[in-house]
Amino acid sequence: MDDPSHNAAGDWLVFFETSGNQAYIFGTNRLRENVGASELTYKAGTAWILEAAGFGDMDATTPSTLRKQLSDNPVRGDVEVILATSGKALLLVANDPGGDRARGIVRRVTEKVAADAPGMSISGAVAPLASRDSPSFSTAYRAVHERFFNNREAVPNPSPRFAMLPFCERCVSSGLPAESLSGRNGGPVSSVTKKKLDAADAWFKRASKVLEQRHLMLSRGIDELEKDFEQMEWLGVVYADGSGLGQIMMNFERWIGDADYRQALRAFSLALDEATEAAFLDACGELSRIRDLARNTTAGKLKLPIVPLLLGGDDLTVLVHGKYALPFARKFLEAFERQTSSLPALAGVAAEALSVGRLAANAGVAIVKPHFPFHSAHGLAASLLASAKQVKKHVRSKGGDSPMPCSSLDFHILFDAAYSGLDMIRGKRRTGPDGEKLWGGPYVTIPLADLAGADGADWAARHHVDRLVERVDALNARSGDSDSLKLPASQMHALRESLAEGKAAVDAHLTELSRFNGLGLRLFFEQPPDQRPSLFTSAGEGGTTTFLDALTSAEFWPGVDVVTYPVSGGSAP
Repeated sequence: MDDPSHNAAGDWLVFFETSGNQAYIFGTNRLRENVGASELTYKAGTAWILEAAGFGDMDATTPSTLRKQLSDNPVRGDVEVILATSGKALLLVANDPGGDRARGIVRRVTEKVAADAPGMSISGAVAPLASRDSPSFSTAYRAVHERFFNNREAVPNPSPRFAMLPFCERCVSSGLPAESLSGRNGGPVSSVTKKKLDAADAWFKRASKVLEQRHLMLSRGIDELEKDFEQMEWLGVVYADGSGLGQIMMNFERWIGDADYRQALRAFSLALDEATEAAFLDACGELSRIRDLARNTTAGKLKLPIVPLLLGGDDLTVLVHGKYALPFARKFLEAFERQTSSLPALAGVAAEALSVGRLAANAGVAIVKPHFPFHSAHGLAASLLASAKQVKKHVRSKGGDSPMPCSSLDFHILFDAAYSGLDMIRGKRRTGPDGEKLWGGPYVTIPLADLAGADGADWAARHHVDRLVERVDALNARSGDSDSLKLPASQMHALRESLAEGKAAVDAHLTELSRFNGLGLRLFFEQPPDQRPSLFTSAGEGGTTTFLDALTSAEFWPGVDVVTYPVSGGSAP
C-alpha cells in the first residue's frame, strides 16, 4: 500500500494513534500514576509528534495554545500537521518520493514512546497520496487508517517487554519487574511506573492552566489532590465521546462541498477539540453553582474535586467526586451540543451529514467507592457508554433513514464491591416472574424541542433525564418547614422491595399508597391517567421502570443553588 512506485508526487499521509488507554492510564489506583499516564498520552499525540516532524518550536503545554499555532501556521518545510491531539495525530509529508522521511517520523515517535512512556501502546502508518485534491486525499485517508489497523494488529502489545524471567523484584504498584527504588517511599518501581510518576507534575500544570480559563483550580498540588480523593465517600468515572463521528470522518469529502479537504479536516478537528474542552469547562462551571462546592474557594478560585484524564478530540475521561458525577456529565453533554452548533467548522459539516447543525455525544457514568479498582470502574463506565449509544436505535431522523444527533447518558451506582460486568449486573436487575427491566437508561439529555419531528421523539420524552430528576426531586421533597419527607423513605423502600415480586405485585402495592399520589408519587406513573397506575411502561419496551434509578441516585443529584463567591481578576463563571 505504501509502494513508492505508486506515489510519483512523493506525498505521504502519516497517522498515529495510541491504543489500550484504559489499561495504561488506569493500571493502578494511585492517582499520581493515573495523571502521569494521562500526561504521557497527551504528549504522544502532540509534543513528541511535533518534535519528530520538525515542529519543535511549537508550544504544546496547553491545548488552546497548540490549537492556535496549528491554525495559524500548520506547515514546516514539507511537513503539514492536519491533526495533533491527545493520543492521535495526522501529518502530510510532501516531496518524499521514497517515503524515507515519513517512515523516519514513525520510527522516531515509536522509539520516543518506548523510551519515555514504556507500557504505552502506539502505532503509526504511512500511505501514499497521489495528489492533494479531495478525492485523492479521501482515498489516502482511508488507506492510512487501514494500514494503521493492520500494523496495530501485527505489533504485539508492550507487555512482553517486561518479562519476569530471570526472577526479579516486582514493582510495588504495577507488579511489573522493578527497575529502581522510588524517591517517594523507597519501594521498588518499574520503568513504566517511574515514567508516569515523573510526568505527574507536568499534567498538574497543564490541567491547572485549562481550568484557570474559568477561574477554577485543582487542589494545590498532587499530594493534596490524592488526599482529597482518598477522603471521598464516592468516586465517579465519566467516560464520554462523540456520537457518529466515525461515520462522518470516513465520508468526510461528502460533507465539505468544494472546500479544500486538508484545511476543512484540520479546521473540523481543531474545532472539535475546542468544543470538547469548552463543554468540559462549562460542566465544571455547573459544579461551581453547587452550594457545597462554592464555599470551597482559595484565593478567589473555586477548588473542584475533578481530574481530567483524557480531554482531546471528542474524548473525555474524568474522575470526579461521586456526588457530582451525574450533574457534571449531564451538563457536559448539553454543553457539547451547544458548543458544536456554535462553531461553523463543525455545524456546517453536521448540517450536511446529519441534516442538523450540531453534533451529539454519549456518556457512561460509573459511581463507585474510592478504593474500588480504577481499571474496573473505567470498564464499567465504558459498558455504560456503549449502553448510552443505543439511543441511536430509538431516535432517528424523520423517516428513520439515519440517527438523529441525540446526546444521552447511562449510569450505575455500585453499592456492592463484587463487580462482574454490567451485563451480569443488569441480568439480575429484573423482576422475578416476568423479567421487567428495573433500570430506565439510557437517559436523553438534549432538549426535547430539538427533537421535534424526529422518529422516536416519544421514546426520548419517556427517557429524558429531566423526567428522572423530577422524580428524584419528588423523593427528596420535604413537607413545609418540617424535616419529614413528603414521600416517606420507609414506604418508598417497601415499594422497592416489592419490585422483586413482579409488575402485578408492585402495582398492587402502589394502589395501597394512593394517599401519596398528590405528594409526588403520581410522577412515577408510566401509564396514561385513564389507566390503572403502574411503575412500568408498556410502550413496546417489555416493561421498564425508572423508580429504582431515581431511588438509588437520589443523593447523587445535588440541588443547584446560584451563589456568589469572591473572585480575583475576573467574574464568576
